Amino acid sequence: MSFNEHMHIRNRYRTNPPDFKQLAEKHTELKPFLIEKTNGGVTLDFRDAKAVRTLTTVTAKEDFNLNLELSLDRLIPRIPQKLNYIHWIEDLIECKTEAIGIDIGCGCSCIHALLAARMNPQWKMLVSEIDPFNYNMAVKNVEQNELQDQIHVISMNSSALFDGLIDRTKHYDFLMCNPPFFCDTCESQGLTNSRNVERPSANSINTAADIESIYDQGGEVEFVKRMIDESRLYTSNVRIFTSQLGKKSSLKQVQKYLKDIHHTDTEFCQGNTMRWAVAWTFDETYRFSEQCQSREKMNKKKQNRTPISVQFESKYSFNFIKDYLEKNIFNELNLKWTSLSSFAWIFDAYENLWSHQRQRRRHQNDEQPPSKRLKSNPSQEEKLCCIQARLDEHEGVCTLYLLFVDGTNGDAANQIGQYIKNQFPKYCQSHTNTLTIE
Repeated sequence: MSFNEHMHIRNRYRTNPPDFKQLAEKHTELKPFLIEKTNGGVTLDFRDAKAVRTLTTVTAKEDFNLNLELSLDRLIPRIPQKLNYIHWIEDLIECKTEAIGIDIGCGCSCIHALLAARMNPQWKMLVSEIDPFNYNMAVKNVEQNELQDQIHVISMNSSALFDGLIDRTKHYDFLMCNPPFFCDTCESQGLTNSRNVERPSANSINTAADIESIYDQGGEVEFVKRMIDESRLYTSNVRIFTSQLGKKSSLKQVQKYLKDIHHTDTEFCQGNTMRWAVAWTFDETYRFSEQCQSREKMNKKKQNRTPISVQFESKYSFNFIKDYLEKNIFNELNLKWTSLSSFAWIFDAYENLWSHQRQRRRHQNDEQPPSKRLKSNPSQEEKLCCIQARLDEHEGVCTLYLLFVDGTNGDAANQIGQYIKNQFPKYCQSHTNTLTIE
């Protein structure tokens, strides 16, 4: 099964994969690695490190005018996969012409920064590397492509990821990282992992050194958790933090750790390989666009794209209903809300305070023993919903529209709409003095 159709829509290889025969005609160093297929075409043995290295270097030269030097005992990047990450970053920062980015652990190729600089000539990249060998090769790759004005490579130690790299007096548009996937040598060699036994073995070689592929304090999950912890110290310096993940099982663990931070996730698809990525931000004004989110989330959104409407009687004014929402409903339901305009809002809910009202009132009676009371503040590990709300007035009649955006409760817009409708008469009775009759 090929995932190419799910590659990023701007990935040049999505509908036009590299033509090995044509590449070999122009770059003869690739010819020795071509393998004839029975249908007359050609392929490569992706378990041959020299073949993979040669393909990467000639592709970089042909399509991006990049001269790369790669070591056989270090990670050899697959350019189509790397493009998916770069294009996602572009989407996250809304395709800014000028941007400043950070790459944690650039490897010997420095491929993320090199591709970013070639594709976005006004971007600046600050990249770090803890392995001396990788650092020296990365510097060489930057220099031989004359990109020193755009890319600055810094040698770091492993004691901190961001300290000494991020300048607290500056602002950066994004941070990216391809962390070590594995927690020990056994896992990196496939002796202990979570891979489904029914899935075929990987058909490409892994040339990564241990320092690139192993984080002995818990693998990629703990590495990204460490990134999240450190990111809290740079909330005003970096607008969007991101990291790739090599295993789908890691995604939920990282999402859980990000429960109190605005975040999203996506997947990178290419050939028979899938990778995942998370992005998070402390900027309360920022909203992740739909194109930055995973196919799973997008499919959920398509299933919930019909707005829920709540119509009010014509005797109730626009301002009266607006006050009902902002001063009563949003607070009563403990919603984290932002005003988009004088008639539109977006809000997140992490606990369900709109359902089972009778049961809630009954069990919140002080005479009930604690074990019998209904908990009003359940686990907030996951966001129940993000909803866009809009209040329209047409011919003297106000209608509230609620549109589910994302979250674990796909029926939340309908449920909240019903709650708003049910509670409105009680609000009117308690605010008869401020009620405006049209």
